[in-house]
Amino acid sequence: MKTTNSYKTIIIDDEAEARDVLFALLQGHPEIDVVATAEDADGGLEAIVKHTPDLIFLDIRMPRKTGFDMVHELRNLQLNPAIIFVTAYDEYAIQAFKVAAFDYLLKPVDPADLAETVNRFQKNRTAADFVQKIDHLLHHLHHDDRLKLNTRAGFLLIDPAEVFYATADGNYTVINFTSDQSEIVTLNLGSLFKLLPHKHFVRISRSTLVNLSYLYRIDRKKRTCELRKDSISIPLPVSREFIRDISTDEN
Repeated sequence: MKTTNSYKTIIIDDEAEARDVLFALLQGHPEIDVVATAEDADGGLEAIVKHTPDLIFLDIRMPRKTGFDMVHELRNLQLNPAIIFVTAYDEYAIQAFKVAAFDYLLKPVDPADLAETVNRFQKNRTAADFVQKIDHLLHHLHHDDRLKLNTRAGFLLIDPAEVFYATADGNYTVINFTSDQSEIVTLNLGSLFKLLPHKHFVRISRSTLVNLSYLYRIDRKKRTCELRKDSISIPLPVSREFIRDISTDEN
């Protein structure tokens, strides 16, 4: 049962299961009153304008607009709900939150972590503090490690962590993102590989590179690998050289 002094809260996440799990966990916190949920940034902004919440739980990686895009829009609209970010694996984002002193939760959300975060929110909640934090976060994001890549129509600013895999297309490269979108950039695969952080990326063949964060399985006999993200599974062929190098590394 929610109390009369509870905080109006909105959950914004493109994954229905993640929304449902967090909603269920928050039922155990009478001080938190979930007044709405949304599956994307636009729906989230509409809900925020309608309900003027005290707190939002915000996913980072969503279709069309990310959680960071929402932060920009909230700041421009002078809307100041407190934000607790929710992320599955975004190492760069977590570093940004630490720099700006934002709270965050890792998926799958642990009930004990949630309780600690909610308690911290209650103790430290002030609008002025939020404005200062968001300015610090945006400043950090503006000085991030995104790559500027040329396209046939202009350029892209990409976060390497959002690259799922990339394939050669002649002198161009098709980048497939974790958002299930793709873009063609006007540099070849080898040049792109040199720009990406090598500890997170590997070329599995002359025509394909992958983000190791999503590498799930390697089949030496079939010479294939499988990338996984949430419910998405992508099989890709691998070269003999890659299989040999992987086998050598294990010895």
